[in-house]
Amino acid sequence: MVKKHSNTPACIISSTGFDALARKVYEEALLNGYIEECSPNPQREWILVVLDTHCGRTSAECSFFSTVYVIDHHIAPGGGPVYPGVIEAEASSTTELCTLMLEETSTGIPTPQLSNTIMAGILYDTRGLVLASIAAIEATRYLMKWGARISDALQIIRRSPGIDERIARLKAMSRVKIYRARNILLCITRVGAYEASAAQILMGGGCDITIVISEKDETRVVVRCSEDLCRDKGLGELILEDLVKIYGGGWGGHRLAAVASIRAPYEELLESIPRLLGDRLGIVFNPIET
Repeated sequence: MVKKHSNTPACIISSTGFDALARKVYEEALLNGYIEECSPNPQREWILVVLDTHCGRTSAECSFFSTVYVIDHHIAPGGGPVYPGVIEAEASSTTELCTLMLEETSTGIPTPQLSNTIMAGILYDTRGLVLASIAAIEATRYLMKWGARISDALQIIRRSPGIDERIARLKAMSRVKIYRARNILLCITRVGAYEASAAQILMGGGCDITIVISEKDETRVVVRCSEDLCRDKGLGELILEDLVKIYGGGWGGHRLAAVASIRAPYEELLESIPRLLGDRLGIVFNPIET
């Protein structure tokens, strides 16, 4: 997010574009004047605020700007430049961090509609507060003070998946490989798109840890974990750090949800992931016939 030294609204740069849900919120924010389209020629004196990611993954060139802040709840890879800001891996969403900054600076929210839009971001990242941190609950309380209502915010993010997303979910389910160790179920599958949506469906179906793989220029590995399994060790420690060390690439995310880009084919990962995860947990995963 780039903001000028003026009273004009902030403008938004998205490194990966918008999905259907984000596009809806973005267009509403444009319509109401909360943000504006970014100029194709940014100025060095603008302030760059990197949200929900790190400089290595944004399309904006951080080194170009004289002032850069980072607000994120993901675990960023080390080795790059360190910028001021708020990075809290225990938070359940970046939106809650931004909301608490508003509260800390005694900044009001002008309309209930905007409060609901902000709350929608928290509800989306926390699955309707199921995965909410204490900070998310505090942020929700503050937004309700300014007119937000959970039922109204849920209407913003409620949607029906399109045909392509439904096909991706069904392919993920039909291709899933299931491994068991004691009472832990590991599910591995592959799709061409909608990896996060496919992972959500498999987690809802009973998997304790779900790994959805897509092979493009690099192999994308989307991982989700249950609260019980990843209570003491997050996904980085359990599997992603090992994958990156062995195959190269990088990863980002937090304890229960993360993604990696690595250099390994699906069939090789199908062999190595159960073994690596089992070594970390001190158990042996065996395949279940499907």
